[in-house]
Amino acid sequence: MTEGSTSSDIKTVLKELSQLDQAEPGQFERVARWRRACGDAEAAATWQTWSLLPPEPEELRSALADLWRRVGDTDAAAGMLAAAGRTKSQKSWQQLALLLEQADLEAASNLQQQLLLDPPVLAIPELLDLLRLWQQQQQPQQALDLLQPLLQFMQKRGEQPSGSICNAMADLLEQLKRFDDAEPWWQRSHALQPQQAWPLMRLGHQSLRRQQPAVAVHYARQVLERDPEHDFAPRLQRKALNALGATRSLQLLDSQEPAELEALQEPPGPELWDGCRRLALIGFRNASVLEGWCQQLEAQGLDCAETPQTETSQTPLQLWLIASPDPLWLEHQARLLCHDLSHLLNITSWPQWEPQRHGPMDRVMEASDNAPFWHEVQP
Repeated sequence: MTEGSTSSDIKTVLKELSQLDQAEPGQFERVARWRRACGDAEAAATWQTWSLLPPEPEELRSALADLWRRVGDTDAAAGMLAAAGRTKSQKSWQQLALLLEQADLEAASNLQQQLLLDPPVLAIPELLDLLRLWQQQQQPQQALDLLQPLLQFMQKRGEQPSGSICNAMADLLEQLKRFDDAEPWWQRSHALQPQQAWPLMRLGHQSLRRQQPAVAVHYARQVLERDPEHDFAPRLQRKALNALGATRSLQLLDSQEPAELEALQEPPGPELWDGCRRLALIGFRNASVLEGWCQQLEAQGLDCAETPQTETSQTPLQLWLIASPDPLWLEHQARLLCHDLSHLLNITSWPQWEPQRHGPMDRVMEASDNAPFWHEVQP
């Protein structure tokens, strides 16, 4: 049962509970079941407890005001708050929520300013609800004016914002076109909950705004790894690949087989690959440079086939494909070239060189515009 499909039976229960002196355990239990069906586990637990140990009248009035507001009866909610006000002369966040439901924006703004002078305790779900209500009224700045000082109070108490709060902050900043300010909040949210797709999508769009299409491709692929059926990630990926000029990667997306690999005019000599188990390629469009590496690895594998395996030989090989202007194509060809290796091999694409992430490497090769179109970089 959702908020919007509340049955008349529940409204009847709320009316009965609003009489206070007629409250019975079964009524609290029915409200608990309703809140549980709406996904509000915390409220469900509270109402279930009240079926055993009824709350004080002021506490019940406050809870009923919230529920009346949730079912869309703002008059009943206002009545509950007014009754509570006779015994508790304190302005509350519930009053702010009610004013927003009633679209009384001037009164809501004034009340919010008063509440922020000495903020009453506000749980995260209630805070998110207030932010949602301000946004429904198309007032993102007012929502931000509420969230920012409360975040400061949280930080002073040593509390760290949750992923949902980071998302809310980032989303509000984006609504106000403050994209650079929003970016670190999306990053913070991703660090807290790495399996989320939405922060990665927003970071991808920010990368396009920063004219970093390779980074945008990376974020789109990260989203698709988490959710292969994501509605918007393929569009972001295609837009970023177009910005890169990654024609062969786009052909792969369209199930077209690009042209064959173009062999290097002057490939690296076999001595360069000696002892190379961790390799990084920076800025390459195609994987033909890997042919010599694969041949050397296979030769080493044959030489060592009848000798005891050492710890080093059992460690997987590592290939990093960094900052490719045609990333999907490069990875596709690298996997084809290395498919028959007898060694375990990890292949990872990344949008930019990060020494701390990618080191230590045995060899680092960078693409060049001039013959032989590659050069070695000191790892």
